[in-house]
Amino acid sequence: MKTLTLIFAFILLPLTSMAQTGGDYLSQVTTAISNKNWDGAVELFSKAIKADAFKSEMYYLTQVDKSSAVCHRLAYQLASFYQKTRNYDKAFLFYKELTQLQPNNVKYLNGCAEMEVMRGKEENALRLYERALELDRDNLAANIFIGNYYYLEAEKEKQKIEKALESLFASNPDAGHLKKDEKTLLLGFLDKIKILDPA
Repeated sequence: MKTLTLIFAFILLPLTSMAQTGGDYLSQVTTAISNKNWDGAVELFSKAIKADAFKSEMYYLTQVDKSSAVCHRLAYQLASFYQKTRNYDKAFLFYKELTQLQPNNVKYLNGCAEMEVMRGKEENALRLYERALELDRDNLAANIFIGNYYYLEAEKEKQKIEKALESLFASNPDAGHLKKDEKTLLLGFLDKIKILDPA
């Protein structure tokens, strides 16, 4: 049994010592950036995030020149990581920074809008998706969100109007002479008005 344990120790010990830490990757990121090896820096930074997200975030915030060519790519790695790990507040912060670095990048606008939705801030998401649509009319995510948003808003307004009409019919004895078909016709007319003028 001791022999078997020693064999496993000799096999596993070198493997554990070969594993790099976040700090190891980050020092390699620094070298890659100084050599202007942007793709290498991004790949190493992605590995650093997986090894130690906090240290990688601090590195980005304190060591990365925000005017460098690779800055937005590193920020995107952090935003994507936090989005995948469902830390929507942090993901939002990095997507927000990305939209400030590149305000016309539809991918970053979509990411920021999606994080706003996940944080329960639909009106902010609406503005971001509308901006994305200004840049790309065929943006599927923006079109779906905006269509659903206005549909749900119209449904809420329809329910308010229906409640008001029900209240009017219930409290006004003169309204009682309206037949059920006339009430349905009136509600149908209100639906048509919303279709013609959703505002």
